[in-house]
Amino acid sequence: MDPTAEMAAFREAIRSGEPAVGGWVSIGHPAVAEITGAAGYDFVTIDMEHAANSIETVENLVRAVDAAGEAVPIVRPPAADPVMIKRVLDTGAGGIMVPRVDSAETAANVVEATQYPPAGVRGTAAGRASEYGRTFPTYLEEADDALTRIVQVETAAAVAAAGDIAGVEGVDALFVGPTDLSAALDVHLDFDADDFRAAVGTVIDAAADEDVLVGVFATEPDRLDDWLAMGFDFAIVGFDAAFLVERNETMRSAFERAAAERDGTRR
Repeated sequence: MDPTAEMAAFREAIRSGEPAVGGWVSIGHPAVAEITGAAGYDFVTIDMEHAANSIETVENLVRAVDAAGEAVPIVRPPAADPVMIKRVLDTGAGGIMVPRVDSAETAANVVEATQYPPAGVRGTAAGRASEYGRTFPTYLEEADDALTRIVQVETAAAVAAAGDIAGVEGVDALFVGPTDLSAALDVHLDFDADDFRAAVGTVIDAAADEDVLVGVFATEPDRLDDWLAMGFDFAIVGFDAAFLVERNETMRSAFERAAAERDGTRR
């Protein structure tokens, strides 16, 4: 399957309700992206919003995910900026996940930034996305329908406008970042708070009315059942930095316990 066809297949899977699962890369080393891409995920999101990743780094991370297997690289740009979206897509990303989309107007601008004229305003030039020009005519013809466009609902304004955002032609999915949304609702990290759960319910119901799926960023294995029971359709499960922190702490603690037990038997 050619890269554009793989991108289109993923977009169709997201739009049709298949339970996609994704990984997350914030560390700007290709080995991390390659390891994550080979982990069996349907997609891998590469972060630029909260990670210190330049466009050059992002291109190498996209390249690493592509090399690792069948996961589709999705990039989260820092904002709904058409210039940055253009540059991200030129790296060969299979789509974008845009943070803090608070209105249908912003969502429409995001879609427009991902489409070539006359439908949109994406600049037209050959790059890695079109194999440096080798497949440029085909990419120009197919990219608009192949790219996945996910927008994040992270504020009270976005919750209120969720139905309008989901109804924008070209928006393939909404995505809730629980940390940002809980902070916006002044219930920081309390995912059991009534206000938070009510907001999530509003988003899921509004999206369902438009036949649009909603994903969630899930960092706790014990909460996955709850997220799915709330109505989320797909998820990004954990992130690279957390896996390093958790495994280092687990192994260090295991050694300290073993050493303490050994020393206790010597007394």
